[in-house]
Amino acid sequence: MEAGYGGAAGGGKSDAILAAALQYVDVPGYAALILRRSFSDLALPGAAMARSKEWLTGKGKWNEREKTWTFPAPASLTFGYLEAEDDVYRYQSSEYQYIGFDELTQFSEQQYRYLFSRLRRVTEIEVPLRMRWASNPGGVGHGWVKRRFIDDPAEDTVFVPARVADNPGLEADEYVTSLSHLPETVRQQLLDGDWGAFEGMAFQLTAEHLVEAFELPDGWYRFESMDYGLTNPTCFLAWAVDYDGNLISFGSYYRPGLPSETAPIVLKLRQLWRTQACWGDPSSLAAPTSTVNRFGMPLTIEQEFADHGLQIARANNEPRAGYTRLRELLRLDPGRRFPDWHPRRGEPGAPRWFIVERACPELCEQLRTAPLQPVDRRWAGEMIDPLWEGAHGHALAAARYGAMSRPAPSVAPPDPLETEAERVAWLQQQALKQWTTPREQRRPSYQL
Repeated sequence: MEAGYGGAAGGGKSDAILAAALQYVDVPGYAALILRRSFSDLALPGAAMARSKEWLTGKGKWNEREKTWTFPAPASLTFGYLEAEDDVYRYQSSEYQYIGFDELTQFSEQQYRYLFSRLRRVTEIEVPLRMRWASNPGGVGHGWVKRRFIDDPAEDTVFVPARVADNPGLEADEYVTSLSHLPETVRQQLLDGDWGAFEGMAFQLTAEHLVEAFELPDGWYRFESMDYGLTNPTCFLAWAVDYDGNLISFGSYYRPGLPSETAPIVLKLRQLWRTQACWGDPSSLAAPTSTVNRFGMPLTIEQEFADHGLQIARANNEPRAGYTRLRELLRLDPGRRFPDWHPRRGEPGAPRWFIVERACPELCEQLRTAPLQPVDRRWAGEMIDPLWEGAHGHALAAARYGAMSRPAPSVAPPDPLETEAERVAWLQQQALKQWTTPREQRRPSYQL
């Protein structure tokens, strides 16, 4: 049912999406839908809708208002767009046997998943149900597309890499020359179809940041940070601070749900985490819920959690400052040595933030795929794209709140061996003074 064709630009991806949509237009009742992210994308020269007019004029009937081709069978091919998340509901009463996403990485995973509900047929329409997509790497959906189809594909999904040489109608040498003027990352994406290259990547997460789970000392301060979601996931992150001020993210909870559903689970996790405070998104904490108190006043998310035993403090929610803070913590500093508890103890080039990857998989994935604010928007390059963060970056938002709490280094307890050694040395020093001082100036020994 699911198949994608993606990678290098110029591989004929839009043509492939269009050709697949037209495969069964001779079957009565067949309906196909091709989607772009915006209406302006639909009208681009060379896009599937423009190409359809080259291919189908005289072979079908075009309705400009509905953006639909109809064929004698009868059958239809419609072009649509999903600019806002809620635009999917414009198709909630429709039935299609083919849905194609042109440039899938421009869509959210929720939009893609929802359209499966529109993929159906009656028994009289004897065609397979197909979900198809084509895309270059990059874009707000780069992370989830890479994960779903390339990193960890399900058995019933197919991914076909696209390369420039796949399109015999393209003057490949000239196109390769034109791409040579682009930045290295963009060139890797468009020429080589490199899904590991990500233009606009906000963070660089490397092996230096990742650690295996280990026993945290009792004296380390521990706290949580939280980003709330009802239909989107709620994320709680567990943090520890060592004696040198290094931060360790060592636990997480990532699931949607009401405060009444989330709180009991997090309370049990707190027994394992032994955390002492929690910082959360101030805007979501202040949001009213449908529940009212005994005076008839609506409760906030913050009050709902408090009623279930979770006290959450309001964090600093300045996105630009939070992005800068996370970058500071992740920076590999040549003058900073790995801490004593780390396997690379004493080596230079350490960050200030370490993550237990197995305990925080969503956080690691989002750090790897978070895009910067696009160049055509305010604060471009200075913060994470808020549209992406609102749809995909809940663990990263929780990390911002935790980092902006700026916890101080844990206070190391005095070493009992050092304390005892200092006491013995002092007594020895006093005894030496006792025997080298004239008798008349000596103090009684019981005063030592």
